[in-house]
Amino acid sequence: MAFTGVLFDFHKTLVVARSVEGWLGQSVDASGEGDVTADVVLPVLRTVWARAGRRYPDTRWDLDPSLHRAVFEDVLIREAQCTPTLAKALYDTMPEQWVPVPGAIDLLQGLQARGCRVGLLSNTGIDLRPRLGDLGLLAYFDTVVLSFEEGLVKPDPRIFRLAADRLAVAASECLFVGDTPHTDGGAVHAGMTSILIPIAGDEPQLHMAAALLAGS
Repeated sequence: MAFTGVLFDFHKTLVVARSVEGWLGQSVDASGEGDVTADVVLPVLRTVWARAGRRYPDTRWDLDPSLHRAVFEDVLIREAQCTPTLAKALYDTMPEQWVPVPGAIDLLQGLQARGCRVGLLSNTGIDLRPRLGDLGLLAYFDTVVLSFEEGLVKPDPRIFRLAADRLAVAASECLFVGDTPHTDGGAVHAGMTSILIPIAGDEPQLHMAAALLAGS
């Protein structure tokens, strides 16, 4: 089937943190908090959003920027023994860590060249557009749909349908590409085909989705 629209998840689909160690180091420098046990902090930082989901499973924090920050900082303070100052610095420097997954730009360029409508759909309390612009990704999206702006979170089918409407594409003609079964798999309840890519180590295997899209 030839899809006329493709929607992408953001984190661990199109972007990843380039270096968790570098992120911590940058935040330590920014905060002036020199007494940090990296062996304690790094495992928590690598999985901070998964831990947040277990600690706060109702996902209201993806609807409210201040709560989004508070949940992130609370996990780092409680589970990684971070000071509030360091936890704040880690949150503040988080967008600077995001870099495109290998092949992401080529995939987006190819879809645009084919005349496909392309969108981003993310559960987040952060405006992702400035970083997308910095990375040269924003120009490839016809729409960017963020949970905190819409009052809806994945897997609610309504936010998938909303994103398809913003693309001016029927849900049945739209493909969703993500990495998390619980949230991203909700696309099927909106009538979309969904591709869930695996993560090998910390690297999203976006090339698998690209290979399927090349044959669509």
